[in-house]
Amino acid sequence: MAGAQAAQYAPEQAITASRGRGEPEWLGHARAEAARAFEVTPMPTPALRPWKYTKLAGLEIDAFAPDQHFAPVVEGEAPEGGFAGTISHALMDSAQAAVVEARLGSVVHATEGKFVAANAALWTGGAFIHAPRGKTFAGPVSITLEGSQGAIFPRVLIVAEAGSEVSVVIHATSTEAALLASTVVEVVADADSRVRLAFDVRWGPQTQEFAIVRAMAGKSADIKVNTLALGGLLLKQTFETLLEGEGASSTIRGVALGDRDQHFDFVTYQDHIAPRTVSSVAIKTALAGASRAAYYGVTRVEETAKGADAVQENRNLLLSKHAKADSDPVLEILTNDVTRCGHGATVGPVDQEALFYLQSRGLDNRAAMKLLVAGFFSSIARDIDDVVLEAELEAEVERKLSVAAF
Repeated sequence: MAGAQAAQYAPEQAITASRGRGEPEWLGHARAEAARAFEVTPMPTPALRPWKYTKLAGLEIDAFAPDQHFAPVVEGEAPEGGFAGTISHALMDSAQAAVVEARLGSVVHATEGKFVAANAALWTGGAFIHAPRGKTFAGPVSITLEGSQGAIFPRVLIVAEAGSEVSVVIHATSTEAALLASTVVEVVADADSRVRLAFDVRWGPQTQEFAIVRAMAGKSADIKVNTLALGGLLLKQTFETLLEGEGASSTIRGVALGDRDQHFDFVTYQDHIAPRTVSSVAIKTALAGASRAAYYGVTRVEETAKGADAVQENRNLLLSKHAKADSDPVLEILTNDVTRCGHGATVGPVDQEALFYLQSRGLDNRAAMKLLVAGFFSSIARDIDDVVLEAELEAEVERKLSVAAF
């Protein structure tokens, strides 16, 4: 069985499966190249700085049988000339197929790593959101990822042409069975475009997800990414923005609420390439039980990025003596002409004085903890700009902390 599963990751199988789905020849060749990269690329190890706190000993991607029937459910109405649906359906439209061919794999390359190569070779269905020049989506686009077991490879491509606006929410759920998810999200934001992307992550208790989200921002483009990391056994999310156009801006906001043996690993990379670019990163975690969080963030300001403004923040609240967090924010500044570049990180237990104060007002320990965590997350919640996700976060704090081990 293991050998049969591994064979599904081979280049020959990738081409055969592509032809079986009626995909264009260029995509079949791209899948085969990705499968060859998968074969020769080793699994990441803690020797690689972004993987220092997430050990993968014993994990083999090709030990998980790919779910060939997995496909995202995409809901939303696109403006004239745009598209919101699966990549498979987009390939049936000549105009949309041309955009997919030009952009797919242009932001995240298949040769970058083991998980990315597997995704590029084996994604099924895919999701494609295309905002045409000067057009605005009337409402947010919803992408639902539902996993059952084995391995799934969610692939999302968002293309926002000049002057366009689009909001996308990705909902991730799975059963209690063991599941491996390798997710790749590519965002192309052309000049003066506005992209909002949110993740509502509620994977099942035995799901391990390795996700990379990378955006390219053109002149005066504005990109905002929110993530609510609430479920899963192991969740590793990498968020990167390449600020290539003058005046481009990137905002990343994230919260993680952990319990039992959940493991969260966040990596952010903000590369200021053009002048007067702006980036802001804020990740907060609250950890109960024996859960763990890790953060590694790099803000890089190139010599060409004069007048850059960059802020990076990571705060971790330990609700249990068994919980643990590691934080490593990094600044790489290659020019002395910046508006602001700063970072901060904290790891610590609940403020005992605040806890005592709430208990003195009649709250028991668990109710007081819920209130403190809600307050801790409040600054991130206000920045989400989505009342539904805000309410979901509030409900999840209530639910998880009702049974969490402090």
